[in-house]
Order: sequence, then C-alpha cells, then structure tokens
Amino acid sequence: MRKNLSLMIKPSSSKCNLKCKYCFYNSISDAREIRDYGFMKEDTIKKILDRVFEYCNGGNCSIAFQGGEPLLIGIDFYKQLIDYIRINNLNGTSFSFALQTNGTLINNEWAIFFSNNNFLIGISLDGNKDLHNLNRVDHLNKDSFNRVMNGIHTLEKYNVDYNILTVITSALCKKIDSTYNFYKKNNFNYLQFIPCLEPLENSQMNLSSFSITPSQYGDFLINLFDLWYKDTLSGKYVSIRLFDNILGLFFNKDYEACEMKGICSCQHIIESNGEVYPCDFYTYESYSIGNILENSFDDVHKNSSTLNFINSSKDINDKCKNCAYLNFCRGGCRRHKENQKGNLNYFCESYYKFYSHSLEKFKNVALKIQKDNLRR
Repeated sequence: MRKNLSLMIKPSSSKCNLKCKYCFYNSISDAREIRDYGFMKEDTIKKILDRVFEYCNGGNCSIAFQGGEPLLIGIDFYKQLIDYIRINNLNGTSFSFALQTNGTLINNEWAIFFSNNNFLIGISLDGNKDLHNLNRVDHLNKDSFNRVMNGIHTLEKYNVDYNILTVITSALCKKIDSTYNFYKKNNFNYLQFIPCLEPLENSQMNLSSFSITPSQYGDFLINLFDLWYKDTLSGKYVSIRLFDNILGLFFNKDYEACEMKGICSCQHIIESNGEVYPCDFYTYESYSIGNILENSFDDVHKNSSTLNFINSSKDINDKCKNCAYLNFCRGGCRRHKENQKGNLNYFCESYYKFYSHSLEKFKNVALKIQKDNLRR
C-alpha cells in the first residue's frame, strides 16, 4: 500500500553559525539535558531513508532540512543522501526536498546542487538591513544582512526556487510598510511571517524586548493584509502563506499550514541522533516519540505519546466554540496556548481583530480570481 510522509530532519542538531537573539531552537536546546547531538551520521540518514522506503512503498515523501543551520554539516551529506535514494529507491517512492537556512553559507556549489536536485530553499530574513541586523547576528555580534543577501543573489543566479521567512518582532511590527515595500523592490514574492516565540518555560507576562503583544500582532496582520489586498486587486499578487491558506478555504481547500488546522498531527521531527518528536516546538526529551534507529514510522504513529500529543490538542476553549471565526481560526496553534488560562490562544485578540477586518475582503479576492479564471 502506498503512503505519503512528511519529515523534518535536523542534520546539524542545534549548531548554528549565527546567534539570533530570539531563536526558539536555541532556547529549547538550552533546556535539554543534551544541548547538541552533533552532526547526523551517515548510518542514521541511511536508516531514515530505509524507513521511508518501507513506509511509503512508492508513495510521496517530502523532506525538509532545518536546524540549527542545516548547511553546517556540509554538502557531502546531501550528495550522499541523493545518491542513496537513487540507488536504493526500488519501489519508486517520490521525494521532494526543502531546506530552511539563514542563507549566509550559500555559495555557487550549494546553489548548483540545489538547482540540480530541485530543492526549495527558505531564507530567514527580517526585512531591510537595519531591521534584520537588530536580532540576526553571529557569535561575535556581527551583522548578517549582507551575507544573507549575497546568498539570495547566488540562488537567483542558478534559478533556485526560494521563499522568505520573516520573524515578527516588536521592531518589525512598526515597520511593516517599509518591510513589505523592501520585499517587493527585491522581487521577493513568496513570503511567510511568523510571530516571535517566547521560550516554553517563559510566561507571556514576562516578554522579551523583541516579543510582540496580541494587540501588536493584530495590528500587524491588518496592516500587512491591507498592503497585500491593494496589490492583489491591482493584479500584483504576492504570495503570503497565511493569506494563501485563508483564501484557499473559499475554493474548498483545507489549510496546509499545520498551525492553522486546529488539531496537531505528527510532524516527524528527527534530530541528528535519530530521536523523533511530534513538533518542532516540542523537541524536548520528555516529548520524544521514538528513535528512528529502533522504531519504524508505524511504531512512531502507534506510540501512546504520539497519540496523547495529538489528542490533547483537540481541547478547545468555550470562548472559541461560540466565536464567529472558529471555522477560520480553529483555536490556533497549540504552542500559543501553553501557559494560557483556559487553553485560550495567546493571540486570540489578534486573530479576532484580523478576521473582523479581512474576511469580506478575502471574499472579494476570491471573486476576482474566479472572474479572472473565467476570462482565460
């Protein structure tokens, strides 16, 4: 039987050549008994792929590489992975690859490899030079913006598909117009924005200087939406993941973004030592759901810890049950409900403001798309 599978692999564990001030994985690593599991061994990645062949049996497997910084392990790791699949993929499982990077290590060799093997690259970039360098610095506190832009230009040179991932901080909230225009000026047309995440052990009442309040996040979403809406109606479509997902509902498509589904699924986060976790936000020892060196993917799915993690995400606040926007918000990401009274999403106020402002306009965009399609 053919099955589909999505994995996120951390080949460099928590190693990174940058030291971003808000990095959630750095905070997770600091809270673990073992901070860094080292680089992934060749036997481990081969075992992962063997498990994929066994489970998918000719289905589809999407693999995303993340970190830490996944390029630190070196290009030979990825070349060996591609070669191993080519030689051992006897049942014809289909693979797709994505990689999230800070972009500073990308050179011609990397870009050629990505191009030849159809990797989709996510680049972490927080707006223009001044905004980006506020938080995304290296271990010597040196700026990273110019190195990131050089990496992007190298990807463009070899026609590598990429998108931009931006962390929403308190500083960036105040500069959404200039950030959006900077991205447009540079033809960055595929964007994702995620709110800055407090460490799990922190209370949201004890915010870091770069964190955002629900009010700030709501205003950010509204301002970003208005910029996007104006461009969309004038035929200048910019893909923003949140908005794309919402728009899809008007065409009977379900959300693809995990954090928008309302119920967790097993995301198969695999650390460099083979340990498997259900979600990137929960890669603590206590959330382990197996080790790929010892357990098959079927074993992982049947693990009581996996089932408990999924089932516990189904709890929804009474306020949500009676909310006009439940079908759109669905209670939001489980991670934003941690340490919150009544299991209410920390950003509930944000989403309520945003949906109140935007839903009728989303309908207008959907109608425009339908009309444009009819004309073709």
